[in-house]
Amino acid sequence: MRLRPAETHWFETYVPRRETVYALEALASTGVVQLELDSRLTNPLNPDAVGRFLEQCQQLRTRYREWLPAALSSHEGQVESPEVTARKAVACLESWGDPIDGLLERQAQLEAERQNLLLLRECIAAMRSATVDTAHLSRPGQFLYKGVFACPQTRDMPENVCAVIDEFIPGREHNFFVVADEPACQDIIEHAYRSGACLSLQIPEWLPEDSHEQNVRIAARLAEIGTQAVQAHQALDAKKHDAAVAAALGDIDRLVWYMEHSEHLASTSRLCHVTGWTTAETAGELQQAFVDAGIHGAIRFARPPGFSRPPVYLGLPWWARPFVFIPEMMGTPDSTEVDSSKLLAVVVPLLFGYMFPDVGHGLMLALFSILLYRRWPAGRFLVPCGVSAMLFGVVFGEVFGIEGVLEPLWISPLEHPLEILFTPLLLGVALILIGLVFGGIEALWRGEARAWLLRDAAVMVMYAAAIVAVFVPAALWVALLALAWFVAGQLLGVASGRLANLGRNLALLLESSFELALNTLSFLRVGAFALAHAGLSAAIVGLLAGITNDVLHLLLMAAGHVFIVVIEGLVVFVQTTRLVLFEFFTQFLRAEGRLFRPMVEPPHGAGSRHSESSR
Repeated sequence: MRLRPAETHWFETYVPRRETVYALEALASTGVVQLELDSRLTNPLNPDAVGRFLEQCQQLRTRYREWLPAALSSHEGQVESPEVTARKAVACLESWGDPIDGLLERQAQLEAERQNLLLLRECIAAMRSATVDTAHLSRPGQFLYKGVFACPQTRDMPENVCAVIDEFIPGREHNFFVVADEPACQDIIEHAYRSGACLSLQIPEWLPEDSHEQNVRIAARLAEIGTQAVQAHQALDAKKHDAAVAAALGDIDRLVWYMEHSEHLASTSRLCHVTGWTTAETAGELQQAFVDAGIHGAIRFARPPGFSRPPVYLGLPWWARPFVFIPEMMGTPDSTEVDSSKLLAVVVPLLFGYMFPDVGHGLMLALFSILLYRRWPAGRFLVPCGVSAMLFGVVFGEVFGIEGVLEPLWISPLEHPLEILFTPLLLGVALILIGLVFGGIEALWRGEARAWLLRDAAVMVMYAAAIVAVFVPAALWVALLALAWFVAGQLLGVASGRLANLGRNLALLLESSFELALNTLSFLRVGAFALAHAGLSAAIVGLLAGITNDVLHLLLMAAGHVFIVVIEGLVVFVQTTRLVLFEFFTQFLRAEGRLFRPMVEPPHGAGSRHSESSR
């Protein structure tokens, strides 16, 4: 059983003004739409501008596709119009992508430097027997060009190079050429070697003269490059988890779909902006209604206005709907409150049947509700109440107050008044405890679980222990432990003024204890009305016993039992409602929500199906 009411989704659509009436009719036919005006959007839709922004977004997605996070699909969209949404998405992607270019360039620089140092280390190892000092090659000369080239061993040195080859040094994997010539020949030399798949080695200025120190410095620099490369990679990887970009991509995907289904809007200047709430899980469910009706418009989910509270959908099955008017007397629960409507479909008939236990009277009540169903649909709650009265009539052996017609399955009310009077207290205790547990569930939903555990949870345990102590006196120790729990919670729950806070909350605890005791004792009226009903039925039978005229006897008996059903049935219903409202609901219900009211009530089948899907 779902305890939490389902929140609704805010939707919006643009439709040609000439199709507005048909669009509203199509939305109403779904039975899952409640219209509400959105005063935030006053500018008309500009499909061309939206299309331009979406094209920029697609270009950015193509450019950075390797690092983009997955698009975040959500029922919530942007508050603004599609044009503003697309513009913000472009700005978000651009600001996100700018650092990527720098990181990629940095990665390329580090990799080039790493490859150069690896070749340089190989060159240094090969030049141990050479006459050239590698460190001196890094010093620029005014009259001489100097260069070192690493060439594949499988390639021959190009001919007709004007450089003077000072030294040829074979390495482990490459052949190295140390060249020197006039500065004017630099371009020719470098072009010749590059055409031979050779690489020009860059000799860093920090390279020392000692060959051993050279290797040490190169190894240290390679380690630094490795660390910096890891950092650059981590920075790029973090880009794949950017929540803002994921949300922007989700907005782009929705807008792309929206514009693909709204191409006709580009040629339509007179548009109507339709907004509201829906219990549909996806915009596609509403879109299908447009498709079936031939409406030219696309529907999307968006973020609701900040000033509007989302209505809640209770999603009641058919058997619980007759009792929904009882919680509506207090108000509607919001999304952080427990919806107890389904529980009432069991509790109300149970209380009513116990106070009105008679097979004949329950049958009259059920038949009365069935006969008047078309004229008084709201009275259908009397059918389960009447059936419950019949069942308790079998339990107590009551049939129009006549003795001997049925043997009681349990006891006769007038013969065992104390049992009948005090038994409902157990039901009352159970209902109050359920209400206190519901209060804890609501505190968890609101993020106030710690405060509830420090205070209200201790009160609930004290109450339960006090009830059990009536039958098991040792349970008083549990109540004392719960009291210590309460005191500790009040001392730990505040940073200052602990004694004052403790005193104030002990006074509130005393008040709550009296309220819980009175709420529990209120359920004595359930047994009292069961006895009153049995006594009134017996009194009618006793008064009619002296009437010998059969016709008059039947008329007075019918009038008497009709009087009992009407008057006592009304009183019992009032008492049942009172117990639910003031002894049960007060433990948890704040009624701070508003009820979802569709344009057209869905048929029972559709409502039931949607109720299941909303779970």
